[in-house]
Amino acid sequence: MKILPIIAAVLAAALFLPPKTFATGKSKKVTPAVIDLSDKISAVHLTSITVSVHSPAASKEYKVTPATKIIVNGQPSQLSGLATGMSVVVTPSPDGATAVAIDAKAPRR
Repeated sequence: MKILPIIAAVLAAALFLPPKTFATGKSKKVTPAVIDLSDKISAVHLTSITVSVHSPAASKEYKVTPATKIIVNGQPSQLSGLATGMSVVVTPSPDGATAVAIDAKAPRR
């Protein structure tokens, strides 16, 4: 009968003490999710590219001319070096329809 008060005391302690009191081992660190807010190439055409713009959410098509400076992963490239899903920064001409420069980066894996 003397064991009953001991069991009751252990149960009461388990109910009122925080769970970390009994935990053994290291706590796990939570890594926050990375949200990609960059604009993406959604289509590559023969003479233009379509870009999905993040903010405001929209889609924009830019004409690509022989004078358009294209950089892919820091290296000079051509229109054929661009692919859908790449992060992109487009410098438009004053008319807003033609790309003066395109700086694209392949998605990280």
